[in-house]
Amino acid sequence: MANPNYELQLTHLLQPGVSEPLDPRRSFSITGLEGCYLNGDLRLYECVITDLWLYKRANLSNHEYIVLKVRYNARDIGFLRVERTIDRSEANGSSWTISTISSTSSTASASSSFAIPAKDIITLCTTENRNLLIVDEEQIAHATLDPPPTLAAVVAACLVVNREKPFYELLTGQCYWFAGVVIRLICDDHTNMQPVPSATRKEGEWRNFLGVMSDARMNEKAKKLRSGYRATLTTLRDQATSRARVPQEAERKVEEADRRAEEERRQREEAERQREEAERQREEERRQREEAERRAEEAERKAEDFQRMYKDLLASGSSTAAALAAAATTTRQA
Repeated sequence: MANPNYELQLTHLLQPGVSEPLDPRRSFSITGLEGCYLNGDLRLYECVITDLWLYKRANLSNHEYIVLKVRYNARDIGFLRVERTIDRSEANGSSWTISTISSTSSTASASSSFAIPAKDIITLCTTENRNLLIVDEEQIAHATLDPPPTLAAVVAACLVVNREKPFYELLTGQCYWFAGVVIRLICDDHTNMQPVPSATRKEGEWRNFLGVMSDARMNEKAKKLRSGYRATLTTLRDQATSRARVPQEAERKVEEADRRAEEERRQREEAERQREEAERQREEERRQREEAERRAEEAERKAEDFQRMYKDLLASGSSTAAALAAAATTTRQA
């Protein structure tokens, strides 16, 4: 029995086999999100992104990330938090920290083998739990996306940036770089991020941050990645279309089979009707023949009876016969 309080959420579509109650937050790797998109509910392919926010964590690490609003059929169904962090586990069992990244990044150019694994995460939350994505953090900018890109655009952008730069670097591969390039790929050239006023942020701080987020290197990187992004987006759409076509084709075949069965049933009923009509006509012809035969037999019987009665009258010489003869004579004289 359906839940009377059921309200469609993005998590229902990404993981249709997961039963309620829903977790307020669920995290995916980039490839994990791709898998859910390609294998989830077919309604995912009609979901769009209507709003985008840029957030900044107000602490020493200055972590930046983006939040996206997802809509289906003109209804908000969830939010996505897209961000780059670091895989804190090293092969030797120790862990990466911001301080170790800072101290080692200065010598990175001396060793092309130096690399810190990036951990790109997509966190999903339901519409009523958006606050779980932005606890104690500051909204920097907002953009309304019109026309809204599809959910596939987010998947494609994250995939392309992750593949291009799988390692975390403080200058050209950290969280704000990841957010900035993803935003540039998702948004068209006419989408402008509007600053969100803050009582705690100084104007100089905002301008400085805008300068960082408008780094020419991010523009160049987004321009370089755009063809790959479009190719990936096309591939995702083709896979989604192909997958959506399977049940549609199956449904079409079922409908065609039903149509043929209905046509065969109609033809059988028509043949049965014609057979019954032919039988009725044969029965009517038989009845008419029998009626004609009955009338002929009746007429013949009456003729025989009259002939016999006449002969009997003549043979008996009855007054009736004489009267008949006299009447006949009178009639002739007149």
